[in-house]
Parts: sequence; C-alpha cells; structure tokens
Amino acid sequence: MTDVPSQVVVFCPLPPKPNGIADYFAEQLPYFSRTTKVTVVVENTHLAPTGIAANVTILYLEEYMWQQHKYADIPHIYHVGNNPDTQYMLPVLLSKPGLVVVHDLNLHYLIDLTNLSQGDKGSYTLALQNNYGELGTVIGQQLSKFGWKGKFMPYELMMNASIITAAERILVHSKYSADKIAALGHSNVSIVPHHFSPAARQYQPKLKMQYRGELGLPGNKPVITSMGFIAKAKQIKEVLTALAALKQQGVEFTYVLAGKCKPHEYDVYQDIADCGLADNVVVTGFLDEDAFFKYMLASDFIVNLRYPTGGESSGTLTRAMGMGLCCVVVNIGPFSELPEDCAVKLNWDENFSENLQLCLQRLIEDKQYRVTFGKNAQKWVERTHNISVTTRAYLNEAAKLNDSTAFKTKALNNTQHCYLIEQQVINWRRANHVNADSSNVWWQANLVPISAPSVLSISANPTHQTTILTSLFGYQESQITQLTPAQLSQHDMTTTYPLMVCDASLVDVAQSPVNWFAQLNKLLEIGGKVVISLLNPELGSGAAFNDSSSEYPLDRASVKRFIQAAGFSIDNTVAGPLDISMIGDTAPTKEYWTFAATKRSWMVNINPQVYQNGNSELQWLYAHEQSADAQGADNA
Repeated sequence: MTDVPSQVVVFCPLPPKPNGIADYFAEQLPYFSRTTKVTVVVENTHLAPTGIAANVTILYLEEYMWQQHKYADIPHIYHVGNNPDTQYMLPVLLSKPGLVVVHDLNLHYLIDLTNLSQGDKGSYTLALQNNYGELGTVIGQQLSKFGWKGKFMPYELMMNASIITAAERILVHSKYSADKIAALGHSNVSIVPHHFSPAARQYQPKLKMQYRGELGLPGNKPVITSMGFIAKAKQIKEVLTALAALKQQGVEFTYVLAGKCKPHEYDVYQDIADCGLADNVVVTGFLDEDAFFKYMLASDFIVNLRYPTGGESSGTLTRAMGMGLCCVVVNIGPFSELPEDCAVKLNWDENFSENLQLCLQRLIEDKQYRVTFGKNAQKWVERTHNISVTTRAYLNEAAKLNDSTAFKTKALNNTQHCYLIEQQVINWRRANHVNADSSNVWWQANLVPISAPSVLSISANPTHQTTILTSLFGYQESQITQLTPAQLSQHDMTTTYPLMVCDASLVDVAQSPVNWFAQLNKLLEIGGKVVISLLNPELGSGAAFNDSSSEYPLDRASVKRFIQAAGFSIDNTVAGPLDISMIGDTAPTKEYWTFAATKRSWMVNINPQVYQNGNSELQWLYAHEQSADAQGADNA
C-alpha cells in the first residue's frame, strides 16, 4: 500500500460555510489527522471555522500567500465545486500542480464567476477558447455581440479544461467523471466513492414519528422529500406536476423541499401555486445538519432527480441511501452507476413524466416496495462508502504527487515575454552581412521572444536556424531542441515546450493542414508561443499556393484559419520579404508567410468551415504534460 504523506495542504471551505463540500471535508479531517499533519487554506472572508480539531492548522489565503515558499514541497489538495465558495483557490491551483478533487465535472458557473459575472467578456471568451478552441471563440464573440447569456445550456459547456490541465492528479467520485476526464487525455485519474457521513449514525430510523412531530410534519400521510438547493436541474417542476395529478386522484401526501431556494434561477413558489399544491408542499430553506438528518429520516422516500447532469455525485443521495431510504433518480451520468436494486432509476425519455407519476404512486402506496430498495441501498453503502477507506485513498493519491518547490502555471501561461529592440536586429544583420536569407522574415520581423527557458526549432536547415537563435536571440545551444519538418510526425511528443520556431513550406502543410498544425499544438505548452514561417513557392503578394494534390485552399487567409482551428490564436502576421531592392537584378525568388501565435487550447477543429466539407469535428489532443507512463483511469 502506498505510504501516506506526513503533511498536506488542503484548499477547501469549512463549516459554518453553508456548502456541501465544506461539510464533506470536515467529516474527513479527523481521519486525515490520524496519520498526516493538515493545513487548510480558506478564503480571506471565511467566517472562523467551527468544529475543527486544534491539531489542524487554518490559514486564510492571504496568510498562505505570504509564506507560499514554506509549503511549496508539501502535497496540495484542492476541492473544486461549481460554486462561488471554491473560486478563491483558482490562482493557486493553476500555478501549483496538485491533487484536484473534482466534485462537479461541469465547472461553467465557477469559471463564469471569474470573468463574465464581473463584466469581463474578453476573459470569458478566452476561457471558452481554452476549452473549445476556435469554436469557443465564436461562442464568446456571439455572446459579446448579441448578449446571448442564458440562451444556451451551461451544462453543455463544462468549462473544466483549465482545471483538468493544471492538475497533476485528479480524484472523482464516479466512473462517469473519470471516463470524461480520461477522454481529455489526463492519465492520472482515480475514483474514490463519496463517503457515508459518520454523523448520520446519531439518528435513528425508528424515531421517524418523533422527528415528524419535532418538524411539524403529519404522522398520517406519506412524506416525500427532495433535499439540497432548489434549482431547475433538480426537476422539481416535474415532481410537482406528477404530484398534482396524484392529488386529483385523491392520493394524500406531503412533499418537503428541504433546501435553500435560488429565486434568481427558479421560482418554485409559482410552480407550487400553479399546481395547486400550496397545502401539500413544505419549503424549509437552508437546514443545519441536525434538521437535515431529521427531515431525511422523517421521510418515506427521497426524490433526487438531476437532469441534465453536471457529472456531480450527490452527498445527499449517499447519506439517504446509507440511512436505508429508497431514492428515485434519473438514470444518467453517475446515477446510472447505482446498482439496479438499490435505487429506482427512471430513464430520461419521452415517457419520463408518465413514468415518474407511476413511480411516485407506487412508492406512496407500496411500503414493502420502497423498504426493499432502502435496505439494499443501506447494505451497498456500508460495503463501499466507508469513510476510513475513502480517506485513506485520498492520502494515497496525495502521496503520489511529485514534490516541487517551483510554482508554475501549466494551464494559463501569463508570462510577460521580452523581445529585442528593432535596432538590435538591424545591427546584427549588418554585422553578419546576412543577405542569403533576406526573404525569410521570421527573424527580421522580431517575433521571437528572448525569455523562454527552452526552444523547439523545426527547420529543414536546423543548423542555420540554431545559429540565428543563438547569435541573434541569445539562446544557448543546450536550450534548443532540433527537428526537421519530416521528423515532426515521427516525434514521440512526450515533451512540451514554451516556445517553438517553425520554418517549413506550404508543401509540408498541403495534404492535411489542420492535422499538420495540430502536430505543433501537441509539442507546445498551453500559453506557449510559436512562430510559424511558411515558404510559398509561388510568387505574388498573398498568392495562393497551387498544389493539385491538395483538396484545401492554400491562400494566406485560409492558412491563418487552419492555424486557429488547430487551437491557436494569431498574435501577428507578416509576409515578405520585408525589404525588396528597387534594383532590378535582385528581385526575390520566394515569399514567406509568417504567423506569430499563442497556443490557447488542446481542442482542435479537425474539419473547420474553411475546409468546406461538412460540420465541424472537435478533437481533444492528448495532454502530454501528464506523466507518459500512466495510462487510463485507476479504480481505487
């Protein structure tokens, strides 16, 4: 068994923050502390944490940042959820690789909070581009132009690429989430089930009627409960509609919505009134833990419908099942992984509303039916969701992290690059009497930064290009890796670079332009710079290269769009020669098109609109900064 680390730094909210992740981690802390010294970093405005043992060190974010170096070689764990309470940790998470616990696969709202919600449409567009390449840019531009916020389903745009790319290791609660993340090329993904809350054992199912009395619930009617935030995705309206139909048939019940309303998102009171259920529905508002468990055990069964799914696993569901309650779920995402005999699973199809009504009616009327599901669920949770086992798995994963004193940005490179001044380029050219290369503009246009720690040089004449990189731009030969365009497709691509200089020909690109530029994408870090210089063998300013064997347009504007489709944003374009002698005997014999670009995304559109060949096809390239020796998703 893997050793556990002696220390960990954990970024996570804590009680009394009204947040399920805060409660979740607070329950784990005593088990962490048995073997490991724990430092928890909370946001600066966090209320003083309650119920936390004295041997746990609590730091506010500002305190942590002042002494960041002190914790640099200690494994970091980040609990990320799709809510404002985990926003504070993003700057550290994106610069310090660690173990990221992805509680919600969909992080659209979290990313939205950092930009669009603050009126920063430009940064939101960049975030979309980081996730979805050129098509993300299109969505961002349309949103800025037409104000389409709310006109699409955020569940369709998961916006998790920056978090996933930044993580050294990832921990999730379901195979569904593990498979989705592994499909994005992250090889270090582990599944650890959501633990069953130890606090639940203080409450007894046999006290159901006592709890109902304390809570003011009727003792002579079935009590149905939906727990947690009251949001659109919980399909509360579907439940209300089904219960309204049952009420018309004379079925008696009380429906409890045990959680906090989100009035800006969903007006549940209007739906309650429209369904004629004002006398049948109780809306509790936010519950403390004691009331939460009492409402749960006062219930006959739980309705936990989530559609669409954001890949989240429900702590409420785990608690309810572990306490022996029958639960109704939508058969989708992580909920589809529940054993068939442990929950009532409804398919989301054209018959959903009808099936939901029939399901609720049977559960109300058939006590044995719901009790059987509840007992099966309780046995399954006891067998697979033990907190001692799941906490140990967390520490095992943290122990696999590579200690590092360097805080770097893997996901969003914000490096300020340095460049030569123009006169330095002119002086170098004069001093070296450079004329033979005068029509190649990549170095004359001064597009190459001088501050990168390493450079990948791709050229049919690598010695010549290396000479320029060293003598003009000041790089050491030890910093430069050389490839020829012909070697590009055979390269093992296990290393990524912050800077690339590529000198090739349109002949190299012609057969499959986006795939060719995608090869460059695979070799460049997110946020990395590339200078691409392409020889156009046919003369004429901006003239299209005519390759009869290529089915794609090869004019300069189309090549620019190919590069963008391959996950880059174009920073600058130059076509040359930069200087043409007016003396007739030195007319240029070739032209170069040069593009300075930044890698924005691992997402490539392999069939862009410029291909004029059907619909776009998105492909996520393998994330090579992840360890090359680990493959697939590990089950813990």
